[in-house]
Amino acid sequence: MSDETNLAGTPPTAPRSAAEIAENILGSVDWAGATMGYCGCPGRNLHSTGNGDRDCIVYLDRVPTIHCMHASCAAEVEKANRTLRSAILNPNGDAGFVPPSLTREDKARLAERHRNERTRIKAMKSLPQVLKQYRWTYDEILHDSPVDVRADLTDHWRLLLRKFEPGDVVWIGDVMDSGRLENTVNFRTVEEWLKCEYVPNKFTCPSVFKNTATARTNANIVARRFLVVESDVLKKDEVGAVFRWLTTTGLKLVAVVDTAGKSLHGWFEFAGCEKAIDELKLVLPALKCDPKMFTASQPVRLPGAERDGKYQRLVYLAGEEVSL
Repeated sequence: MSDETNLAGTPPTAPRSAAEIAENILGSVDWAGATMGYCGCPGRNLHSTGNGDRDCIVYLDRVPTIHCMHASCAAEVEKANRTLRSAILNPNGDAGFVPPSLTREDKARLAERHRNERTRIKAMKSLPQVLKQYRWTYDEILHDSPVDVRADLTDHWRLLLRKFEPGDVVWIGDVMDSGRLENTVNFRTVEEWLKCEYVPNKFTCPSVFKNTATARTNANIVARRFLVVESDVLKKDEVGAVFRWLTTTGLKLVAVVDTAGKSLHGWFEFAGCEKAIDELKLVLPALKCDPKMFTASQPVRLPGAERDGKYQRLVYLAGEEVSL
């Protein structure tokens, strides 16, 4: 391959960051963090089984590395790794460049990545068993709800907000209601929101913000109350199995929200997720859940609001204790 072309056969565009270099080489990357994202495998045409959106992952910190869960593409992945590392570590293409020797920390980081990949691959392979063993259909979730949520759907937003602390500053609005001075009104305490006569808007956020916030950004978050788990791939009668399996790992399920679209949102207490968050970032995408939900300021659907003529609604709401 010529130095003048990338893996896709197109000229480089003088990228300015490691992420841009990676996308210049690999194509579009679905970034799940500042230095980690999901990409198309450089050797996907060699895969002997079907390709999934989360099969291949790229890391950019310190030792840039591409990992794919398929074995048949190993040679192409290694070739792409050499290209990626050279482009990031030697962006000017200096002929005399010598890659730095791996430090003890580098070797430990690579060993950790290999362990992470084994965890991720194990999770991907376990999905059929999870769906079978922990099956929890939509109707079963509704039936098992400790709090009866079959009553007035327009009041569901209040039921969910009461899972926060009364003094928590919560954002409620439309997706674009952020970043301007007038968006101060979108940040209120739970106590203030509950005084509203009707549901304030269609979206909220599972985190707590500064009382001076005007923008729904991670920098303005003071606490994460919940982790929301969602899948746009698994059906509503399937994703409940993932929610149920997560409760067996020690996570506490607080609510399940029907988005009035194609997905359900499982709300889990973040306090129980915090220590396991790094592993969850590997396991949940492998179980076909959306990695964007790990972003603390990600907007999510607020029950009680209408969407295309249907109510976003609670399907499950925990009482004091949860036992599935």
